[in-house]
Amino acid sequence: MPVAIATQSCSHAAAGIERGTRALREPDESVLAPMRQRCTEDGWNDVAIDCFAKMKDDDLGRCANLLDKTARERMFGVLVGHAPNRASIAVASARLSTLKVGIAECDQFVVTVANLLACEGMSVETRVELGNETADFWSLPTDRLSEDALRRMAMVCGQSLTELQHRATDAGCMP
Repeated sequence: MPVAIATQSCSHAAAGIERGTRALREPDESVLAPMRQRCTEDGWNDVAIDCFAKMKDDDLGRCANLLDKTARERMFGVLVGHAPNRASIAVASARLSTLKVGIAECDQFVVTVANLLACEGMSVETRVELGNETADFWSLPTDRLSEDALRRMAMVCGQSLTELQHRATDAGCMP
């Protein structure tokens, strides 16, 4: 007789998020109830629910990217509302974790921004702003751009990367 596979619920997903994000919040802050509500109201898909239910400390970005954009942003809003500084950095990092522009110089810029989120030589506000602006700007599709537009973007990303590296070096974030 086959064994039925148990389906994870929004309660399981919320519990996984609670466990996987505990380092982002004060000890007495809980996201259990608001995450269960987000999951239920936003109708999270089974794959995302399962991912969150099994979530480890570094899985926020991977699991969040299984949600549609609106649900993902609402879920991030709950985390940021419960721990503005640490969660804001984690959310910015999660947003950048799977972002691929498709232009080598731009992808390197995104990776550099993601790495700088951990640099305490820059203020939390600066890092959050840099991470969120990068995620917002580069989440645009590039697959329909002309060769000339792609070359110009590569040039701009290369220049931006150089400027970012200088800024990071001045802040003590890069050797």
